[in-house]
Amino acid sequence: MLKSALIRSCPSPLLVEGASPRFSCSLRTNACDHIPKLQPFSRTKVERALKDPPLIQKCENELADYCSTLEGDGSYSCWTAYFELRELEKEEAKEEVERLIVEAGGVKSLIGLLHGVAQIHRAKKNGSVLTKPTGSEKGLERLCPIPDGLPKSREEMEEEEKSRMPDSPFTRLLRTKGTYPAWYSPAPDHETD
Repeated sequence: MLKSALIRSCPSPLLVEGASPRFSCSLRTNACDHIPKLQPFSRTKVERALKDPPLIQKCENELADYCSTLEGDGSYSCWTAYFELRELEKEEAKEEVERLIVEAGGVKSLIGLLHGVAQIHRAKKNGSVLTKPTGSEKGLERLCPIPDGLPKSREEMEEEEKSRMPDSPFTRLLRTKGTYPAWYSPAPDHETD
């Protein structure tokens, strides 16, 4: 006795035919429509530009996806960068924003870069300048550089002697015996070549 049955509980319907001990299955040809196909690697730049979303939109999507995976302070910082990017789109030219995205290289580095750029733009709006004050602005202007290799003065030597901790009995014993611990090697009195 030969029976046929159509099974619809599978993702793709199967047609099962056979007698009681034997089965043979056949797939329909249009059942594989749900399997995604790889895009060809031979697409030209023009085809990519027409089919893919613009770089800024793609970056916003990646940044939003990344922000949704974070928690806590990292999430807050990420979403702040996301909205800073949206504001930057409105304020700057499209080419400048794309150049900034390309220079960042990745989502994590883009977050820090966006915070820095947004801080610069806020400072420009407020009219303040983000520069570090130099020594002349602090009132500590020096006419000559501080020498590096000069010997210490007598006052400096006395100050160092006073600031030293008192020697322990063990240290005094080692100094009188003239031997050094195994871990200590004294500085040579003269240079050897």
